[in-house]
Amino acid sequence: MKINPNIAAGSTGIQSAETKKTDKTKLNGYEKSESTSTSASTGSANAEISSRAKDMAKAKQVAADTPDVREAKIAALREQIQNKKYNVSADAIADKLVDDHIRLAGA
Repeated sequence: MKINPNIAAGSTGIQSAETKKTDKTKLNGYEKSESTSTSASTGSANAEISSRAKDMAKAKQVAADTPDVREAKIAALREQIQNKKYNVSADAIADKLVDDHIRLAGA
């Protein structure tokens, strides 16, 4: 016997398992269908992970394995600066600023 907490006015709210075969409940926005018959449950559960979730897990692992700092590039730049061989092109900086401005204004 099952007691329904959402009873309507004038209804007893009592349901037998024999008369009600399927009880649908909502869980986190998804509808789940449960059998309320008197047969025994096997106790096993199955879950499937979508291919998109697998791809996201793989991308997360690759990002976690990638170092935050590129040590070799930093060492090369540091050496160029110390040897006074690191040159900053004012034209290249101006071009990048204009390109970024155009890209952001067009978005």
